Order: sequence, then structure tokens, then C-alpha cells
Amino acid sequence: MASSIMNRIIIEAVSQDAMRPPYDQGPAGDWLYDRDGTLVIRSTGTSFDDPETFLFALHELVEAYLCRCEGVEQRVVDAFDKRIDGQIGEDDEHGDHPEAPYRTQHRRAMLIEMLMAQFLGLDGYGTIR
Repeated sequence: MASSIMNRIIIEAVSQDAMRPPYDQGPAGDWLYDRDGTLVIRSTGTSFDDPETFLFALHELVEAYLCRCEGVEQRVVDAFDKRIDGQIGEDDEHGDHPEAPYRTQHRRAMLIEMLMAQFLGLDGYGTIR
């Protein structure tokens, strides 16, 4: 996907049941490229007025962009997430797993997410491990 031109990004707040598996089990974000090469970011929630919904979307945007720039393809991320799902703790994230092919990109996105949470005054938001 990185070789094609990306000229559109859609960011949506959606209900939990609108998320793709395995991201449909709890509050989460997801990114994917649609047929036209549009980057689609989905975050669980009803509105971006909710800081958590916004922060999930921000995380996914940063993660997807870093993956794109560093050659980690969506299909590789999706395959790993599906394979490892059910093997991680309820509070753990797929991208934190030591074998995640996008671990570096995920953890960098976590830093941006947590920094933004601090800017928003959300003390105690999330955990960086």
C-alpha cells in the first residue's frame, strides 16, 4: 500500500458492533485501507467530543501512518492480530505483544496518545509499559 498515493483519510466514531473482529470485543480503535486506498480510522464511541474516542482515533492514525512509512502492511497487522487474539490478557493490546510486526509503530502511537491525554488533563489515562 505504501507505494500508492494516499489522498484521503476518513476518521469515524462507531458503535462497538461496527468494529471488525477482533476489535469488536471492547473499547478500541482500528485502521484499514478500503478498496480505493482511503485510510479509514474507526474508534469506538458515539462522538469525538468524548476524549477517549478521540484518543483511540489519534492512536490509530499515528500507528497507521508509521506503518505505512515503514513498510508494515495492513494485511500483516490484521493477520497477526487475528492469530494472537485470545492469547493475550483482557487489558493487553495486540501491538504490545513482543512478536507484533508493528510493535514499534504501536508503542510510538501510545506515546503520542498518552501525551495528548496529558494535554487534555486526563491524569491517570491508560498505561505505558
